[in-house]
Amino acid sequence: MNLRQLEYFVAVAECRSILKAAQSIHISQPSVSVQIKALEDELGVPLFERRRDGVILTPEGEEFLLHARAVLRTVDTAKTSLQAFQSTPIGRVVVGIPGSLASLLTVELVDRARAQVPNVQLRVVGGLSGHTRQWILDGRMDFGLVHDAEPGPGIDIERVFVEELFLATRDPQAIGSLLTPAGEIPMRALAGLPLVLPGMDYNIRRGVERVAAETGVQLNVVAEIDATEQMNEMVNRSGCFTVLSLAALHSEHRNWELAAIRIVQPPVSRTVSMAHASDRPLSRAAREVQAILSGILRAKLSEGWWRPAISEVVSIPAALRA
Repeated sequence: MNLRQLEYFVAVAECRSILKAAQSIHISQPSVSVQIKALEDELGVPLFERRRDGVILTPEGEEFLLHARAVLRTVDTAKTSLQAFQSTPIGRVVVGIPGSLASLLTVELVDRARAQVPNVQLRVVGGLSGHTRQWILDGRMDFGLVHDAEPGPGIDIERVFVEELFLATRDPQAIGSLLTPAGEIPMRALAGLPLVLPGMDYNIRRGVERVAAETGVQLNVVAEIDATEQMNEMVNRSGCFTVLSLAALHSEHRNWELAAIRIVQPPVSRTVSMAHASDRPLSRAAREVQAILSGILRAKLSEGWWRPAISEVVSIPAALRA
């Protein structure tokens, strides 16, 4: 097995045609066919099902495609990284930032990256922590921030900080009788409140449900909305409540006049970590982008508005330290 065979295989898989693949990589069709056949013989399984109108991947081919792409990406990253030692950082870097932190970090990260590493093509991807984890494992993402994640095969997790979650409302006086003398709301008081929360696919929902169950509280979820902006709009319009991070509320504060009330007895918290592949070193470009993100995180964590929500700063991962 060699890199040429992997390149031919990926090309055929993407084109779904040996002829079209050969044309796209400027190699004769017989040569591509020979290399694909040699690869199948070595692996001992058929990678493609041949049809009159082309080819499609077999289940074994689908599985092998993930590995082939990962190998080719690693080789490209190695070449780019070594070339970068003799020049400014270059290459493509894909970073995952969850939705609750995206508004806080993304624009500043892109702005600083454009100024400090102008030859790096940066892509920032939002979404679920589970998606970020899978993209890192698949080789489609270099690194990312994730919530409440644990290390596993092929991935390293470095805890950065722990933040507490808050109840958001447009009218804190309406629940004044439920608050403690310190202006906080006990978890048990959430039982009677109409809540708007994201679906169970989201870490924040699972965390709230877990603490509620441990406290013996039955939550009254009147609507599930997965987008922070629309969730806040629902709270602002209807007088419902939601649970979110102070970072998410802060990023929307200019549009929504929502108050944040700390949840206590017990608090609801989550850990923010940095995830990266354990068997695939970061390119120089990715390390530079990670260092930029490190500086932004350090600055944000020291700001007065966010500090009350941070119950613990574990560490800035070694790869992030300046």
